[in-house]
Amino acid sequence: MNGFIMKRFVGVISAFMLLSCLFGCGSDEGQLTTVALDKNGKITNTIYEDFSEEYYDVTELTQMTENEISTFNAERLTEKITLDSVDKISDGNAVKMVLKFATPTDYAEFNDTTLYFGTVQDALDRGFTISPDLIDENGLKINSDTVEDNKNNHIIITKDKSVFITPYNIVYSSNGVSLKGKKEAVLSSSTSEEIQLILSK
Repeated sequence: MNGFIMKRFVGVISAFMLLSCLFGCGSDEGQLTTVALDKNGKITNTIYEDFSEEYYDVTELTQMTENEISTFNAERLTEKITLDSVDKISDGNAVKMVLKFATPTDYAEFNDTTLYFGTVQDALDRGFTISPDLIDENGLKINSDTVEDNKNNHIIITKDKSVFITPYNIVYSSNGVSLKGKKEAVLSSSTSEEIQLILSK
């Protein structure tokens, strides 16, 4: 299960406290935790985690998650998060959980992390600094002129090392980010504490 979500569940299911993997170390290639953003910033978070022990209980996990979401939404007087589904994978060794978030801010607050999605100009106005170490697909570093040219394009800034699926093509990324196609980035190997992805729009 997502490591940050785990912090909220500590003491409820002790088995999950033993998991050291952050952000869904799934049992095979197709089972990686993803954070998918749409053009409006809405997020679908698909979490995979080992669930092979007999004493793991999907019903209890579902109830626990629903309680956490209910508390979060009640504090904000509106529905910011929904639990879309909790399913045990057919091989019986993993569980898949899908959460939906209204905004990146809601995701960041619920998971105790950083997640910004907006234009480069707005990020600068909010006090973020665009890293001079961002590189394009050919390994060429970004420069001040490039930042200026991209001020109206979107940027993702996060400390979450999940797999990110973006609404636009990724044109610049932090060191160590592995791109899988034009709109998917694996952040787990990045050496940057705060990871940035500049998009094409």
